[in-house]
Amino acid sequence: MNVEAGSMPRLRVEHLSKSFEAVQALRDVTFDLAPGEIHALVGENGAGKSTLVGIVTGLLRPDAGGVRLDGEAVEFRSPQEARQAGVAAVYQDPHLFPHLSVAENIFTGQYPTRRGLVDRARMRSEASALLSRLGFEIDVDAVVAGLTVAESQFVEIARALSAPLRLLILDEPTSALTPPEAERLFDVVRGLKQQGTTIVWISHRMEEVRVLADTITVLRDGGHVRTAPAAGLDDDTMIRLMVGRSVVLDAVPRTEPLGAARLSVRGLSVPGVFDDVSLDVHEGEIVGVAGLVGSGRSEIAQSIFGLGATPTGEVRIDGRAVRPRSPRQMAELGVVYVPEDRDAEGVLASMSITDNVVLPSIRRIATFGFMRAPRERQLAEQQRAALSIKGHIADPVSSLSGGNRQKVALARWLGTNPKVLLLDEPTHGIDVGTKAQVHDMMRQLARAQRLAILMISSDLPEVLAVSDRVLVIASGRLVADLDIADASQEAVLAAATGSSTGRPAA
Repeated sequence: MNVEAGSMPRLRVEHLSKSFEAVQALRDVTFDLAPGEIHALVGENGAGKSTLVGIVTGLLRPDAGGVRLDGEAVEFRSPQEARQAGVAAVYQDPHLFPHLSVAENIFTGQYPTRRGLVDRARMRSEASALLSRLGFEIDVDAVVAGLTVAESQFVEIARALSAPLRLLILDEPTSALTPPEAERLFDVVRGLKQQGTTIVWISHRMEEVRVLADTITVLRDGGHVRTAPAAGLDDDTMIRLMVGRSVVLDAVPRTEPLGAARLSVRGLSVPGVFDDVSLDVHEGEIVGVAGLVGSGRSEIAQSIFGLGATPTGEVRIDGRAVRPRSPRQMAELGVVYVPEDRDAEGVLASMSITDNVVLPSIRRIATFGFMRAPRERQLAEQQRAALSIKGHIADPVSSLSGGNRQKVALARWLGTNPKVLLLDEPTHGIDVGTKAQVHDMMRQLARAQRLAILMISSDLPEVLAVSDRVLVIASGRLVADLDIADASQEAVLAAATGSSTGRPAA
């Protein structure tokens, strides 16, 4: 146990078990969290982390076992009831009301009143004071729909802190933050720790766990593997406990020669978004695109795929000049785009694996305009096996883990036999074991199947491990083009932040 003898745990989960039909999500999980500690909860997708958080916050009911908060047995019936008891969770995708103001979101369900009416002046004043105390400069009258993802996340944290807080759960909180924003959040978390609040930090980023955590709990396949002081678990041990084996995310040198340029871009511009971008991606090459969130990285890939405003400049596919007008047009030319937000844009979660995989390939596999179920099943099964997707091809995508949903998002487009693959944050929110599988798959697609891959990633170790070349985008401009032998995290960050231009882009 991680709580000193004689002290009362802030939270104790006792023999928790939970199943969903045939899937055992939690199996007899028991561990403690101490008052005023930062407790990292780690494990692969499907390890049981979300189920555990759902039980603690009142979203789910356990099949067996229970939860104690400061020694008292509790079973919250809703997140609102948990919040009133000082337990709150903030997820990687903020759960806010987009058409309400910042102040209204912070005090949703607990508006200050005066004579039976909402006291808006007090609400605005208290919201402003709360944000200032946290160091967040956000207009309390601003409509949430107009905020950045980072600002929305800060608003949700402020909402969690608007009532006395004993336990704050942060689920992948830095997934959409720039490095400075993440550092600001780290400072807030450390301040809450000093005030006695217990923090549960859920992240797939080992460097964050290492910097912040006092204690680490590892879950695997729904079971509790180990709870130990962070200082006693090195990264290799932690990963081995998470996945049951050692996982290497190092670079694998390319030995295969590159072919001709599959994708060539010259002078690509969208006013106010990015300007004068020129790049090449060759057959068999993986080109990483790095830069701060908001630098224009994703917008460049989207414009190449025919999404958003039509850019000026030149795009060539296998030497043929094209004018991107729509995703359908670009997909027919062999260019596909896998977006960062797989759940909202990359897959149709309510549909089966088969339906998702087949949809972009309908015109190719149909016979005289009619679909044939055997061909659909054959394509879906081929992609399921090739990408090691866990589940039956008839299963709805909503039933899959985040890593497997990401594989389905890839499978949808790989079934079209593309030439150019545009990947936006391909391992966003997935565990280290699945991340290694995705890296190996990307290398296989480039080196064996000769695809040209343009990969956007905020994970610099990933960029350096997978890429043959690294492009750095800053303020909508390509500021550096680095051979992988010359690239380092320091060089990439220096170029992205403007402290150095690195080697100028060609």
